[in-house]
Amino acid sequence: MAFRTKIGLIAFCAGLSALGWLAYTSWLDRIEARILQRVNLDGLDELAHPLQVSVNGRVVTVSGWINSEQERARVLRHFHAHGQDITVADRLTVLAEARPYVTQIIRDERGLRLSGYAPSEAALLAVSAQIGAGGVDVQLASGTSEGRWRDAMNRAVESLSRLEFGTLRFEDNQLHLTATARFPDDAQAALAALPEGYDNQVAIEVLDDGQPFALSVQLSRDQLTATGKFPAGLLPQIVSEDIGRKAQSLRIVQARIDDADGQFTQAVRAGLRAMAQLRVGQLDVSRERLEITGMVSRAGMLRAERALRKRPAITQLVRRLEIYDDGLPFYLLAEFDGADVEVRGKIPYGVNVPALASGFDALRSDGLVQAEITDGARDWSGALATGLAGLREMQHGRLMVAPGSLHLSGRVATPDIQTKIEAHLARKPAEFLLTRRFDLVDDGTPPNFTLTYDAQSGARLSGKLPKDLEAKQIAEILQLPYVEDSSQLGLIGRADFTRQALRVLADWLWHFEQFEFHYSAGQLALTGVAAPGVAPEDLAVALSSRFVIATEITAASQTADIGAERIHARSGLLERRMSGAWVPVYSFEPTVALCSAATSDILEQEHLRFSNGLAHFDVSAAPALARLAGLIGHCLQTSTLRVDAVDYSFSMPSEAENDRLSQARVGALVAALTARGLPKDRIYPKGLGDRRPHNAQQASIVQPADRIEFIWAERP
Repeated sequence: MAFRTKIGLIAFCAGLSALGWLAYTSWLDRIEARILQRVNLDGLDELAHPLQVSVNGRVVTVSGWINSEQERARVLRHFHAHGQDITVADRLTVLAEARPYVTQIIRDERGLRLSGYAPSEAALLAVSAQIGAGGVDVQLASGTSEGRWRDAMNRAVESLSRLEFGTLRFEDNQLHLTATARFPDDAQAALAALPEGYDNQVAIEVLDDGQPFALSVQLSRDQLTATGKFPAGLLPQIVSEDIGRKAQSLRIVQARIDDADGQFTQAVRAGLRAMAQLRVGQLDVSRERLEITGMVSRAGMLRAERALRKRPAITQLVRRLEIYDDGLPFYLLAEFDGADVEVRGKIPYGVNVPALASGFDALRSDGLVQAEITDGARDWSGALATGLAGLREMQHGRLMVAPGSLHLSGRVATPDIQTKIEAHLARKPAEFLLTRRFDLVDDGTPPNFTLTYDAQSGARLSGKLPKDLEAKQIAEILQLPYVEDSSQLGLIGRADFTRQALRVLADWLWHFEQFEFHYSAGQLALTGVAAPGVAPEDLAVALSSRFVIATEITAASQTADIGAERIHARSGLLERRMSGAWVPVYSFEPTVALCSAATSDILEQEHLRFSNGLAHFDVSAAPALARLAGLIGHCLQTSTLRVDAVDYSFSMPSEAENDRLSQARVGALVAALTARGLPKDRIYPKGLGDRRPHNAQQASIVQPADRIEFIWAERP
């Protein structure tokens, strides 16, 4: 019983103790809760750093960072003011003050990096969110207001975001910015974003002028030029390399900035590869637009389209490409010699001449050009098929096809063959107008032909030629490149007599502006116009002295303006109309040596000299005088040279007579040249009589021949 009583007492005491402890702790919790509710941070919101408050019984513990002892005292006063029944435990730590207060932000290829000092954890966290935690190396320190520091950092981040690279350093009231901007606008934006209230020291290097990248290429038949602005890494020489032609001018500015997204570079390469297919054209490229115009072959058009498809998707394409053509008219000339046919000219795209000319023994088409363009709706294949079918039936002939016209001419053996030819031609396309001229084989009438000649347009032959004399032979005798022939070859007549007359006429061809030579029943007649500077009566006398011919030659009239130019039909050289003659046009750079050699060559080739004992030229000298006038005029008018016209005369009995004759001759020479447009002021006549020429051997015992000489020198 006693044992159970003890156990009961012990249990009672333990329970009573537990109830007491529970009552105490419940009371203590209520006390701490009332204190914590009463003790708060109201009124301390402006503190830079957050504070931590804990309550243990009646002990209030305050901890955290503060900026100064004054701020500590203020915080403690705030807590003591809440009653005398609490004890305040001071666990505050004063934040060290930084002098100078330095904060630095760097922007480089790694991004933004922050270093130096920050006034608070909150301010640092706000800035770190913009920079990234990996780029922050900052210590907390007092010495600046949190609001000023935060504003400065926000503005600094915004300013650096406008720049390629930069270092922005704050040191108390000083701001130092060293940076690199891509464009001038970026530099201005960066400056505008800088915080106010600082003494700024700024050095910004601008990489580019802000003008957009661009390329403009002009391609002509013999020139390639380009202008524009390229990013770094895109070299100007790619223009020549991609187009495949040497550039005459590359005025492309090389920028220091790169093509950030590569769009411009991609557009340029696509445009240049398309431009490589063009004959002529222009290319303009920017990042947003690619414009290409020009002329291109059909195959080149397909290649250009493939190249243009590789441009960036954002680049607008404007193309105006046309099939290339040289601008020369379409025509086909086919000449048939009885076996082979030779064709030349320019035919539209799609016309197959070899297939159409399959009936001839051989086809020569070296002079035939196949165009890249068509001739609209005209049926060239049909026109050529009918024309060539008719040409095959002829002994020889010519077929000329041009847009809307078909002409067939030549020699036909019989009327039956002519009827077959007409049947072929009846099938021609309606849009081609037909002309034809057929000459039947000799009908027994005597030769009767006319040869007309014009110094500019050449010679034409019509009528009936004597046996064995063809137009080609006449062209060779007259030394003409071509004689337009509408004649027929007869089976009777004296070809040798006609050839002899034509050879004489060929010797005087230079003296005519135009003529008509007529042969009929063995009789010759000539009517013509003498070339300017040629006396018609002297020319008639000279011709009549060679063979019996009826002549009627008149003087040349002023049919061309002074300064007009033409191509001479015989020489193929350019001539210019002067006051007294047509003179050849020269284009070399005059020097004493070149002009001296050229005048000597003319004197030697033309055998220009005076008649024995006379001081005037006969009619044969006219072409030589015209050549000399053109040459000397070119040398004098395009240089500072002067020339002496010198005559040496040895044929008279005495020195005095030779001097007088020489003076008269050189005067006649200068007069003849000035009459043909030569200026008088820089040619000086010198009659030297029987004094030996400057290049004659003094020791020679052979009397020198009379001669003319031109001595060139620079004007003093």
